[in-house]
Amino acid sequence: MAEVSSKMTWLKRGGRVRPGDGKKEPSLASSMESLTQSQLNLAIMDMLNLGQNWNRCEEVCRGNPITDAGKRQQMVKMLAVVLIPVIVLTGMTANTFIVSLESYIVSSKISRILYFSIELGILLGNIQRERDMSALYVSNIELETKDLLLQRYPDTDIAIQNLSSWPTSANIVRDEFQTREKFLSYLNRHRYQLDSYNRTIKEELQFYSDSIEVFIQWLYEAIVETQSGSVWKSLVAYQEIIVASEFFGRERGLGVSFYAVGRFNTRDEYLLFVESQDIANITFQSSRLYSELAYDMYEAQLMRNANIIEPMQKMRNEIRSNRSSSSRGSVERAKWWFNNMTVYMNALRATQRQLATKIDQLLSESSNDDLRNVITICIVFGVILIICPLIVFAVYSLTSEIQTYSISIANRTKALNKEKKRTDTLLYQMLPKSVAERLKQNEVVDAEQFSESTIFFSDIVGFTQISSQSSPLQVVDMLNSLYLCFDQRIEMYDVYKVETIGDAYMVVSGVPRQNGRRHAAEIATMALDLLEHINRLEIPHLPGTKFRLRTGCHSGPVVAGVVGSKMPRYCLFGETVSIASKMESLGKANRIHISESTFELLDGLGGFVIEERKDNIKVKANDRDLLHAFKGTVRTYWLLRREGFQSEISDSSRSSTPESEGTLERNAGKTLLQRH
Repeated sequence: MAEVSSKMTWLKRGGRVRPGDGKKEPSLASSMESLTQSQLNLAIMDMLNLGQNWNRCEEVCRGNPITDAGKRQQMVKMLAVVLIPVIVLTGMTANTFIVSLESYIVSSKISRILYFSIELGILLGNIQRERDMSALYVSNIELETKDLLLQRYPDTDIAIQNLSSWPTSANIVRDEFQTREKFLSYLNRHRYQLDSYNRTIKEELQFYSDSIEVFIQWLYEAIVETQSGSVWKSLVAYQEIIVASEFFGRERGLGVSFYAVGRFNTRDEYLLFVESQDIANITFQSSRLYSELAYDMYEAQLMRNANIIEPMQKMRNEIRSNRSSSSRGSVERAKWWFNNMTVYMNALRATQRQLATKIDQLLSESSNDDLRNVITICIVFGVILIICPLIVFAVYSLTSEIQTYSISIANRTKALNKEKKRTDTLLYQMLPKSVAERLKQNEVVDAEQFSESTIFFSDIVGFTQISSQSSPLQVVDMLNSLYLCFDQRIEMYDVYKVETIGDAYMVVSGVPRQNGRRHAAEIATMALDLLEHINRLEIPHLPGTKFRLRTGCHSGPVVAGVVGSKMPRYCLFGETVSIASKMESLGKANRIHISESTFELLDGLGGFVIEERKDNIKVKANDRDLLHAFKGTVRTYWLLRREGFQSEISDSSRSSTPESEGTLERNAGKTLLQRH
């Protein structure tokens, strides 16, 4: 009682147990047991399954690095993480390389076309001069005009021979343009037949103009076939200047014929002059829309010969009016027109050459940039090819080390889990699971007041005498067999085993998990079950001798809390504990002794057969604790059986109690008191 009072005083002071209170003892080193392949596999999966909130990406990335298939899958995933960016980088590098190389090739191709167009422009200029002289000769057949024409033939032939290439295409339908030799033969045949055939000025202009149109068409096709990139506007302006130069050439040729004869012989010649002049002006103006630089170059060239601008404009107006200042033709005026118009056209050709130089400069810069890009990308690509195997090897080695390390972690994790389960099992034996979980979460566990509970006490009748006649090992073996039976049976009920001290066994219901008013029925049913099984249980070292139990039960309020820090125990305190203990000590062998409070609860529930106890009134009456607990009138009862419960107390166990004067029997929810 002194011990109980001291514990009650501790609870009244607000005692509480905190995790980590007291000096920590060094933990025992747990032995690492070797794991089988299946156990190791499960350990790895448990370790990988610690977090269950996965998304689909995490599920794909996870794997078991223990099995061979799992290792291969994990290795493939790790290498894929590295190789995918490397492949993407390689693809981007290759794409940039191809684009730069194509740009370099296109720039080179445009440069070749530009050089060819310059050569073609020189050829067109010579053919235009030959056309003008031929028109002059046809309009005024004289030795002087013949000499002027013959001087133009070698220049045209040299320009044809100087072409770096002769285009060959399925689009060329005229046979005389298939090769360089065929065109020269075609041109020479026309020259030789000039004196034999009486050709008009229009026919002569048409012959040369048709040839010039073929060459211009070649230039168009060459520029269209290539991807001109950023210089396409300059190329179009360059092309327009060449076309404008051709129509200015036609204007010059028709003007030569006009001054050589003194008029246009036909209206068609006049209209052709007007058309050529208008088309030349419009075409040149369109080139300005594509390249303002070309127009500025032309103006700069023309200002160097500003003295011919006004006379040329007067002669153009004179020709356009079809009225010459002299009634007869004049070769000198025709030559003067030709020379001044040639100066005008030379300015146009100079503009053409300057624009070609500018385009070539732009293309050269672009080609150099593309070449630098190609070289840089080749270097980067080479570095990637060198580094990529090193990265793959490093990832492979690192993954292998991680897999080895994961196996080691799995072994340790498995051993740790085993030790944790052992620790939890031991902790749950010492404390209720709900209390133990709160302690594990570092929560403060305060003492709790429970208004309703039922406590069960039991001990072995004659334990002292049996122990004195038995060896210590036999005593331990005896208690072990008894408590093993107890532990197996109480698992079927809503009760909690508080503790065992020697042969004493203490069980409570309604603590720590409250169950309403069922605690009395749970303890009563459990007591009947235990008594039935113990009646059939023999003492191991005393064959034929069965255990005889003395049990007692009492219901009432209790205080429960964790006591101790090194060896914490879940203990119950209060008057209810003392009364339950007295119910056991005042009981008889193989009988269940219950208090009046327990009787009232069972009576209210119904279904239990109970008998009031009438003996030992003086003993109970002299016990002050009982008198105080029962308010002066001590009445206790014997629990006999429960209706519908298979395990019943045999009649032989009750025959040893002749003091029974009455039986309280509960049938269909009512208690029937039988007096004997």
